[in-house]
Amino acid sequence: MSVEPSTSVPARRDGLATALAVLFGVTGLGSAAVAVVLPVLASDLDLTPGRATLVVSCYSLALAVGSAVYGRLGDILGIRGPLVVGIAIMVTAACAGALTDSLPALVAARALQGLGAAAVPALTLAAVQAVFEGDSRARAMATYAAVGATVNALGPVVGAMLVEPLGWRPVVAIPVATLLLLPVVWRDLPTRRQPGATLDAAGAALVAVAAVGAVLALQAATLGVVVALVGLVCLVVALPVVVLRSRRRPDGIVPAVMIADPASRRSLITAISLSSAWFGMLVAVPTTLVGEGWSGVSVGLLLVPCAAAGLVAPRITGPALVRLGPARAQLVATLGTALALLLATLGVGLVSPAPLVAATVVLIVSFGLGQPAMTTLVADAVPLASRGGALGLLTLVFLMGGSLGAAAVGGLGDAIGLTWALLVVTVLPLSAALAFATLPTTRPDRPADPPRADPSPTQEIS
Repeated sequence: MSVEPSTSVPARRDGLATALAVLFGVTGLGSAAVAVVLPVLASDLDLTPGRATLVVSCYSLALAVGSAVYGRLGDILGIRGPLVVGIAIMVTAACAGALTDSLPALVAARALQGLGAAAVPALTLAAVQAVFEGDSRARAMATYAAVGATVNALGPVVGAMLVEPLGWRPVVAIPVATLLLLPVVWRDLPTRRQPGATLDAAGAALVAVAAVGAVLALQAATLGVVVALVGLVCLVVALPVVVLRSRRRPDGIVPAVMIADPASRRSLITAISLSSAWFGMLVAVPTTLVGEGWSGVSVGLLLVPCAAAGLVAPRITGPALVRLGPARAQLVATLGTALALLLATLGVGLVSPAPLVAATVVLIVSFGLGQPAMTTLVADAVPLASRGGALGLLTLVFLMGGSLGAAAVGGLGDAIGLTWALLVVTVLPLSAALAFATLPTTRPDRPADPPRADPSPTQEIS
């Protein structure tokens, strides 16, 4: 029988949340860094800016689609094994992408890289939820969100520093750095399998069709109207079937209890909002500034305050989450995300660095509050046996939002301009804020968890 790693040395876990956050952040850093080098990549491969954004959006889409499957595999096989396999796929594909010379080959490599990388956000998030309990979990999640976002925010800086002397290829290969972190977290990764957990392959396929359709529907300007219409049809057809399937198979890829809980449903809108804002800004800011003659290094350094904000954010967001609760915390976070997008719209329109810096700082603080809030709410809404799958689905929606943000700004930006494209993305966090503003104060109780065979003592963060 598979057992949990030893918990006899609490000091070893003091930095576990930080280590998992850095692993998550390095995965995102690879994508954020690539977003900064898109102008150089487009020039090297003779692409339009809109088509170059496919390198970001296809990665984000594959990342989203794979996360739900990995989350469920974490329930079935334990967290450690699927995480290692995913990292191996991600690193191999990143190296292949760095050696390609055409857009189709690069898009294929980036998609495969995303499918492997999907294991990291889904399973590191599940690991934090499995290891920590009570208020220590809230603090661990605040650390996870803030540190992960800080490392992610360094992506533009790292990308800019690498692209100037070395070109875009080493930037694509950044995920190789995750190999250095595996020995740090290996011993503490949970290996327990949840009894009765199964993989809903048909449900996963339907979710993938809906996610792909959502992204393609926004790509009329870069891939053509026919492709966009096909994507819209896929979304409209697959999404209702996914919801109906959750009722027929309540323990499938979309847990029925998660759909039935109003606050959990609203958390999915928060997930889309946070990531679409971040990836949308990662496309809009470099494209605007490079077009005005800024160097890649200058663009990267502009976002350094974002990383600094992430370092201090846990001191604010951790206590705020405990005090506000996950629902009210999401209301504050989504309003902050909308404000960040409005500031970014102003900065892009005026080509002014001050609003852009303010936008990144506001967004990272909002992210640091919103991600742990939505994760806590969803984790508490489902039984333990389905928690990995539920968090995987939440991660899927979160990452699909990133793909939608990149696609919306990259695709719609060519047609209506970047400022209007950013305003379109702003609709998402405003919708989430409205949803939580109208949420009733009471919610149904979470189904009781079955007793654990080998319970682990609660772990605290010092």
